[in-house]
Amino acid sequence: MENLKKELTDAVHFLYQKGYAPATSSNYSFRVSEADSDFYISESGVDKAIFAPEHLIHVTADGAPIADTRRTSAETLLHCLIYKNAPKAKCILHTHSIYNTILSKKYKNAVNIKDYELLKAIENITTHEANFTIPIFANSQNMIALSADIDTYWQTKQPTMQAFLLSAHGLYTWAESIAAAKRQIEAIEFLLECEYKLPILA
Repeated sequence: MENLKKELTDAVHFLYQKGYAPATSSNYSFRVSEADSDFYISESGVDKAIFAPEHLIHVTADGAPIADTRRTSAETLLHCLIYKNAPKAKCILHTHSIYNTILSKKYKNAVNIKDYELLKAIENITTHEANFTIPIFANSQNMIALSADIDTYWQTKQPTMQAFLLSAHGLYTWAESIAAAKRQIEAIEFLLECEYKLPILA
């Protein structure tokens, strides 16, 4: 358990150093096994430059803290939804980069990324010829309603969804380990930056 907390903490510091967690933003979680309904999620309002293993809070499948009075992220319900719909996921990462924020605001429904070699860093993609669709959902402070909207889309339109964007907000992605999730979010952020800068060549 402690080694997983340390591994996630190291990933948080890496993402912070990349500029993906300004002003105490972003949230992260992991669970020990895909058979577990409970998970550990980042405490709200902590500067990610000083994030430590003790800033992870043990919660139930519904996001309720277990023997803890600290406040979890307001977006804990999104983590609950992801673990429910992605049963093999063991880690969820959320970033607020400049590029994911701008592109999520520029495009209305989705960002489509294709024909990049680095797509192969994303789980279940084995060729650069893949067409990777990241749906965009309107941002909301009502996490119950937002979770319901994402759940409906997931169930009816993109059951193999591997990431999503919240408009003018940020990126969520998940994978079967902390290391895989870190690799995946780094790849997606790189690809989003490419998509943003590509028109410069037009």
